[in-house]
Amino acid sequence: MKKCAVLIVFGLFIAGCGLWSPSKYAPYSSWGQQGYRETPLDSSTYQVTFSGNAATAADVVDRYALYRAAELTVEHGFDYFVVVDAQHNEAHNSTTTAMPTGNNTEIQHTIDPQTGQWVPVAVTTTNYQTMTTTTTSHTVTKTVRMFKGERPADNLEAYDAKSMIQVMGPTIDR
Repeated sequence: MKKCAVLIVFGLFIAGCGLWSPSKYAPYSSWGQQGYRETPLDSSTYQVTFSGNAATAADVVDRYALYRAAELTVEHGFDYFVVVDAQHNEAHNSTTTAMPTGNNTEIQHTIDPQTGQWVPVAVTTTNYQTMTTTTTSHTVTKTVRMFKGERPADNLEAYDAKSMIQVMGPTIDR
C-alpha cells in the first residue's frame, strides 16, 4: 500500500510540474528548457530553434519552428522564407528510481566481545525494486532566408509566411 501511495504522489508531482503535457508555443524558457528562440545571421537570415519536452512529438516541434520562421518573416517586412538548412536533435534522458518493497528480518549470530559467547542478533534488510524511465525530447533548428515578393512555386522549401500564419495559427497551442 505504501508503494502505491508513493507512486501516486510522485505521479501527481510530475503532472503538476507540467512534464507530461506537451510544450506550448512560447519563447524559450531556460527553466523548462523548451520553447522557440532565434538568432540573426544577417539582415534576412535567421536560425530558428524550437525545443520541446518529452511529451511533445517531433512533428509538433518541427511545425512550431516553421511557424516561428513565418512570424519572423512577417515581423521583418518580408513575404516568404526558404529553409536553407534543418537539423533535428533528440535528447534521451533515463531516470532510475528505487522504491522499497518490504523488509526482511533474519536472526544471525555474532560473538559478544565481553563474554566471548555466540549471541543471536536480529538483522533487518529492506528490499527495493528499481524502475527506469527513459524519455526523448526533440529540438529542431532551421536556418531560414527571408525574401520579398511572390513565393517561387518550384521550390518546396519556400513558404508563404502570411498564408502559414493564417492556416497554422488556429492549430498552435499557446
